[in-house]
Amino acid sequence: MKITLATKITIARIFLIIPTVLFYVLGMVFSADYVTYVSLMTVACFLFMVLCATDFVDGYIARKTKTVTDLGKFLDPIADKVVVVIMLFLVIAHGAGLEIFPFNTFIIALFGGIILSRELIVGAFRTIAAKKGLVLAADIYGKIKTNLLDISLGFLIMAGVHEVIAWMGTIVYYAGAIMTVVSGLNYILKNKAVLFDEPVQESAEEQDAKCDDTITESTEDTQEKAE
Repeated sequence: MKITLATKITIARIFLIIPTVLFYVLGMVFSADYVTYVSLMTVACFLFMVLCATDFVDGYIARKTKTVTDLGKFLDPIADKVVVVIMLFLVIAHGAGLEIFPFNTFIIALFGGIILSRELIVGAFRTIAAKKGLVLAADIYGKIKTNLLDISLGFLIMAGVHEVIAWMGTIVYYAGAIMTVVSGLNYILKNKAVLFDEPVQESAEEQDAKCDDTITESTEDTQEKAE
């Protein structure tokens, strides 16, 4: 199986998760030394932002070169979702700088559970749609949600460096969590027909094929009667 350029970029992004996590964990280990801590967290934050910023690159190349593959469709969401889930877990576990007000770490963890649940629900929803032959496109609310969460995690990775950074990360994260719920509800309500046992509308190609078959059968019947 030939691996396309877009898929190679996606795979590279997945492997980039490893050093991102490694530098963050090292920052946790050497948190007692402020300079070392800031340096390691800065590298981890930079790698994380590279992962997020290049999210569109592999998809753009695949569409531009017309090399969209099933492997790429499978791997791309992994690169996007896994790094966010892992880094969010590490940020909550580390907790550095998050206690800017009481229960903030708890609220961030609670929102994290909601975010993960939303992704699981939407994933299951898309699976049902796929079985019915439907492809559901992402909407603007989902993109806003993704951007807010990516930006907020970039700040939260550096939350232990300065209180201002922690506040910025918390505010943007709360906004992202709210948008996660809004986008999830909007996505399901907009496509709620997927959940009902209604016949799926046939594509134009399928209708044309059936029409051709009908014409062929009609022609054969006419010929048989003539004979």
